[in-house]
Amino acid sequence: MDPDYLFLEPSEMIVTRELRDVVNMGLRDLKYGIGPFITLIDGPSFSFHWEERPKLIQGQIQDADIVALSKTDRIDSIKIKQICDTLNLPEKNLLLLGQKNRSAITELAQEILSINQEQ
Repeated sequence: MDPDYLFLEPSEMIVTRELRDVVNMGLRDLKYGIGPFITLIDGPSFSFHWEERPKLIQGQIQDADIVALSKTDRIDSIKIKQICDTLNLPEKNLLLLGQKNRSAITELAQEILSINQEQ
């Protein structure tokens, strides 16, 4: 993969559906490929963000192509399960990223490639 641009959006700003809509509007004037939308959830601070903005987090994962949980080396498996339960998301659908799980980056890259091939 050799993208021309990588767009990163701060987590407290917009839900994925709105971001998709804006990106797709640009297609009426220009032709470009749109890669997968990835929602990254910070594992250690999840509870705080969930308390503050649960609807925003739900909107971010609802239309995401990939949902990843970061800093999993800083939380235990019980906390990971609690996050999955809170989000009503099977653990198999949550990519676990952390310093101890370096193979997850390769898995993320493979998922991005497979989504790009489908589009």
